[in-house]
Amino acid sequence: MGFSNDVDEDKGASASVLAVLKKPVVIILIVGLLIRFVLAPLFTYTYDIAHWAVVIQHIQSGFGLYSVPAYYYTPVWGYMLGTFSLTSNFVFDVQPMASFFESLMPVEGLPWSYFTPEVTTTVFNVFMKVPFIICDVIVGALIYYLIKEKTDDEKKATYGFALWFLCPIVIYMSSVQAMFDTFSVLFMFLSILLMYKGRYFSGGAMLSIAIFTKFFPLYVAIPMLAYIILKSRGDKALLRKNILMGVAGLVIMTVILYIPVIMEGSFVDSMYFMIYRAESAGVSGGGLEGLIQSIGYLAILVLQPAIFGFIIYISYRLTKSTPEEADNNFFFVLLLAATAAFVWIPAPQYLMIIIPMLAYYIAVCDKRYFWPWLIMTAGATIFALVMNNFSVLTSLAAYTNLLDLGWVLGIMEWIQQPIFGTTLLQLLIISTGLIEGIGIFYILWIWFDDKLKRRTPI
Repeated sequence: MGFSNDVDEDKGASASVLAVLKKPVVIILIVGLLIRFVLAPLFTYTYDIAHWAVVIQHIQSGFGLYSVPAYYYTPVWGYMLGTFSLTSNFVFDVQPMASFFESLMPVEGLPWSYFTPEVTTTVFNVFMKVPFIICDVIVGALIYYLIKEKTDDEKKATYGFALWFLCPIVIYMSSVQAMFDTFSVLFMFLSILLMYKGRYFSGGAMLSIAIFTKFFPLYVAIPMLAYIILKSRGDKALLRKNILMGVAGLVIMTVILYIPVIMEGSFVDSMYFMIYRAESAGVSGGGLEGLIQSIGYLAILVLQPAIFGFIIYISYRLTKSTPEEADNNFFFVLLLAATAAFVWIPAPQYLMIIIPMLAYYIAVCDKRYFWPWLIMTAGATIFALVMNNFSVLTSLAAYTNLLDLGWVLGIMEWIQQPIFGTTLLQLLIISTGLIEGIGIFYILWIWFDDKLKRRTPI
C-alpha cells in the first residue's frame, strides 16, 4: 500500500512539473535562455568586455575605481565589477581574462576604430554574461508580475514578458555585447514599481541607483513626480510627505553611493560620462565617423530643452488623469518620456530603458505600438551588429580552432575599404541607425496622431 502511494505521488509530481513546463511563459523563458547561452560563448564584442577585464584586474591589484584610466562611468557599475572580481578570483578562478594578440594590432588603425587587439577568453566572456542574463530574467519577471497584477490576465502578462525577454536588442546586449544597461533598466523598473505601489522612499532610492548606473533614467524622474502629485491629489499634507519621502530616498542613496568616490577624491572623474559628451559636442574627429559623432553630441545638447519641455508637458497632462486612467497613463507617459529622450538616435543599448514600458503598454493598452517595437528593436540590433561587425568573432577565432584569426581580421579590414568617399561600414551604420530612428519616431507619431484626433488623454 505504501509503495502504491509513493508511485501515485511521483506521478502527481511529474504531472505538475509537465504542467509548469507547458505554460507559455515557461516555454518563452526556456527558449530565451537557450538563445542566450548559445550566443554567449560563440560571439562577443570584445571592445567593451575587454575594458571590464581591465577594470577587474585593476581592482584585484588594489587600485581604486578611478585611479587608473579604464573606467569612465558613474560608480554603480564599478561596484558591480568589484563584486564580479571577488567572485572570479575566489570562487571560479577565471584566469586569464584576456590576452593581447599582436596580429590584431591593425584594427586600431581602422576608420571605425572601436576595436581592440585585447581579446577576452571564452570562459571570461561567459562568466561576465551570466549576470546580464540573470538580470534579463528578473526584469522580465517584474514585467510579468506587473501586468498579471494589473489585468489578472496571464496571456497579457506572458505577452509582455515575451516582448522583453525575446526582444532582439535585449538578447544581443546581454549575450554578445555585454553592456550593462540592463542593470540600469532593472533598477529603473524597480523604482517605477515601488512608486506604483506607493513606496516612495524605496522608489527614490532605486531611482538613484538606476541614474548612477547610467544617467538616462533621469528622464523618467519628472513623470514620477507627476504621478506622486496625481496620487496625492486633494491632500497637501500627504503630497508634501510623499514628495519628501521620494526625495529623501534619492538623496540618501546618492550619498551612500558616492561616499567611497568622495573619500577617494574621484568625484569629478565619476562625472566623465556626462562631461565627455558635453566636450565632444564641439570637437570633430577625422572623417565621416568624427562628423557623425560631433553632430550626434551636438544634437544631444541642442535638443535637451525641447526634450525636457515635452516631458514636463506630458507629465503635467498626467496630473490631470482620472483615478481610473492614472496607472495606465503613468506607464504611457514613462514610455513617451523615455522615447523622447532618444530622438537623437542613440547607441542601440540606450534604447533598452524604453522597452519595459513599451512591453507593458502593448500588452495592456494598445497593440498598435507593436510595430514601432519591432522596427526599433530590430533596427537597433542590426545597428549594433553592424558597428561591432566581424569583431564578434575574435574570441572564437583566438581561443578555438573553429575560425582563423587572420581571416577575421581580413574581413574586418574589407568592410572598411573606401567607397564613395567613405566606407561600406559607415554607410551601413548610417542606414541601420536610421531604421532604429524610424522606430523611435513611430512611437511618438502614434501619440501625436492620436493627439491631433483627440483620441488620447495625454
